[in-house]
Amino acid sequence: MRNEKDIQKQFYKVYIGLISVSEFEEWLYNTPEIEKVYGDDFYFNLLDLNYRSRHIKNELEKVIEIKIPFGEFEQMRIVSLLENIIYEKGDLVEVLEQIYDDYCSGYSFLRYLGLNYVTGIDNLPKLHQKEKWDKNEFDGKREILKNIKPKMINEARRLLSFFQNGLLRITVENEYNDYRTEEEKIELNNIEKMFND
Repeated sequence: MRNEKDIQKQFYKVYIGLISVSEFEEWLYNTPEIEKVYGDDFYFNLLDLNYRSRHIKNELEKVIEIKIPFGEFEQMRIVSLLENIIYEKGDLVEVLEQIYDDYCSGYSFLRYLGLNYVTGIDNLPKLHQKEKWDKNEFDGKREILKNIKPKMINEARRLLSFFQNGLLRITVENEYNDYRTEEEKIELNNIEKMFND
């Protein structure tokens, strides 16, 4: 049996585009627990939506957004991105691309990581494109990652510690509370120092 958190996680995934509407629809029909958790009216509102409509994403979002604890799931997503940098999971170029998008959407604490992406890394080929490149050219273009990776890992660790200590807390999508001291907000107050260290 799926609990409320599992259901909310699926709502969040379709809301931010991690799963498609058709995947959500299939999951919906196989999850009668939604009715038990949220009641008949809510469940039937979901079932009554026209999942073939061009506007289904907007209609679906209106129904489910009140049931999603955005802050909690957004924080888990951002923390996961930081952990991917620290533990070198996935392609650093793709992770930094997502971080740059999040920085531009309002998470200004990601400034240093985001600006590193846009100042040269955004032109690097991604790992999944490796077959399209000559091996030497691919490796040569990605050589820069070896030089910046330690700084990216250190910044990811620094930010992760603020989340772990409750000094950064995402409240809703693209908004957060920042309880750090001005000195700890170096990425906002003195980014030049970060780039020169």
